[in-house]
Amino acid sequence: MSSLENQEYWLGLRINGERYALPASLVHSVFLCPEAEQSIKDLKISGVVVHEGEPVYLRNHFQLLRTGQRVENMAPWQQVLKRDHAPWVVVLKDGIDKGLGFRVNNIVGPFHAFIFPETPFLHYNGSDFHLVGVL
Repeated sequence: MSSLENQEYWLGLRINGERYALPASLVHSVFLCPEAEQSIKDLKISGVVVHEGEPVYLRNHFQLLRTGQRVENMAPWQQVLKRDHAPWVVVLKDGIDKGLGFRVNNIVGPFHAFIFPETPFLHYNGSDFHLVGVL
């Protein structure tokens, strides 16, 4: 097994000025969607976009992802992103909740990177990315 096979692919996410990394194995798709979400009031669904013919139900990133950051640094994490500043949509792989996604300001990658055990971040291309996972 080569050292490249021991590495994991990561997707870098820019959220409210901070950098985060999500394992690419948890991501179904990423697309640019600067348009406004539709609101279907009759079904009580808001924040719906269509990608490749399938609905994507948008939630806030902090409703779908967990971060290992310290409590004093949580303000940027829990700030709601506005569509005008977050044109990218990340759709998580199908699971119990099918078609869930969230907006981010920008993306980097996917890229290969090693992480060290017990480290809450990884270093890639001169920048540190806080590790996140799916709730």
